[in-house]
Amino acid sequence: MTAFSDRYSEFQEEEILEEEKVTFEYDPEKINIATREPTIEQLLRRIDEKALDLAPDFQRQANIWTPEAKSKLIESILIRIPLPAFYIDGTNEDEWLVVDGLQRLSALKQFIVDKKDETNQTDTRLKLTGLEYLKELENKTYDELERRYQRRILETQVTVYLIEKGTPLAVKYNIFKRINTGGVTLSNQELRHALNPGSATKFLAKLASFPEFKRLVELNDEKLKRMDDREFVLGFISFYLISYKNYPSGTGARDSFFSKALGKVNSLSHKEITELEEAFKKAMIAAFDIFQNNAFRKISKKNKRKFPINKSLFEVWSVAFGKLDKQDIKILTDRKQALINTFIKYVDNDAEFLSSISQAASKIECRFETVDKIIQEVLL
Repeated sequence: MTAFSDRYSEFQEEEILEEEKVTFEYDPEKINIATREPTIEQLLRRIDEKALDLAPDFQRQANIWTPEAKSKLIESILIRIPLPAFYIDGTNEDEWLVVDGLQRLSALKQFIVDKKDETNQTDTRLKLTGLEYLKELENKTYDELERRYQRRILETQVTVYLIEKGTPLAVKYNIFKRINTGGVTLSNQELRHALNPGSATKFLAKLASFPEFKRLVELNDEKLKRMDDREFVLGFISFYLISYKNYPSGTGARDSFFSKALGKVNSLSHKEITELEEAFKKAMIAAFDIFQNNAFRKISKKNKRKFPINKSLFEVWSVAFGKLDKQDIKILTDRKQALINTFIKYVDNDAEFLSSISQAASKIECRFETVDKIIQEVLL
């Protein structure tokens, strides 16, 4: 077996690229976290007044505890077992965002705040179940508890670590990442959404809903919950708005690049947003017309299998098609077999290109320059 064949085997299974490990270098003096001890009643009041958001972009995680787990939380409070600390992003005083403690707050809200809807006879209230010590409270709702128990819950103080205004975005991101290490860790894209509120995140969701995109990038429910579709879209937007030649180096480069692009989207005019949307749609249509169901996948004569969707290829092909004019797109579509054959030639014979489309955080220039070379060979 040749050296290139060995290299091919090394990369051929590495299609859906691993998320880059995110770390940041920053001045510790910029971390601004205050400790507060509100009562449960005060936190619930903020929720009721929509000043504490339980589900900004963490909605997939909200309210997933079983009734038994929720009931044991309530029981712990009633028997005076201290709760773990809550972490809350208090950058916006009028709308706190839950960083850690979402399940506990959701359980408390369901037990204490939620009421039976008499209109449609639905009852989402929590009834205590599976209790270990206070078995006499089994099957009771909050309203059915003795007043002393209700008061004990409401007056319980909890520890809240509040990430305050002035803490840099990179620091907040790192805090989010460090805290969310247990259970189902939040993906980088979910964290970006939580930390970059504004029109950009809504724009990502809009583009990800386009049928032209969805027919090419088919993701299972779990990947959709993890916002993989929006990360694909963000890859297009980032490299479309910011040249790959300005891609930063070092650890955390990919996330820094994506976060910069999100900020840039928030500052675009309506006209620029419309143009970006049209470029994305044009790219998706061109990719389908040329590659059909092999769009954004490796294609090889040496390995006949159908490869999975590849984020690196999605970024380079979508940006390339998005920047071409309609005349060049038509030429490529008319010569699509030549384009496909040229692409296959590079996949099967160019070890550096193959490596570049198998690693998310490196060799950016190689993959963009090679795809541009492929396109120019067919256009000329």
